[in-house]
Amino acid sequence: MSSRKIRLELLPHERAALLRWTMNIEVHDQLAARPDQDVVTISLSEVDVHWVAGDLTHAIVKLGCREETVFDLSERLDYVDDTGDGSLSAWY
Repeated sequence: MSSRKIRLELLPHERAALLRWTMNIEVHDQLAARPDQDVVTISLSEVDVHWVAGDLTHAIVKLGCREETVFDLSERLDYVDDTGDGSLSAWY
């Protein structure tokens, strides 16, 4: 697997879901360092994208998360994991 970085654009409600439901330190560090804007872009390795998608799936399946944002973001991150395209325009 390559070490290519994927640029992931996130909306405020998606950032809140990630901060609550993922344990990935890279995500937390990058989101904490960003000002509160409408769209924030973070960079993650392909492996980190895969792990974050897994964290959200775990939150849904094992932890009983029923937040619509988490469902949507989980699907979106699966798409990003498959395609490498983290832009909002690719999904919405």
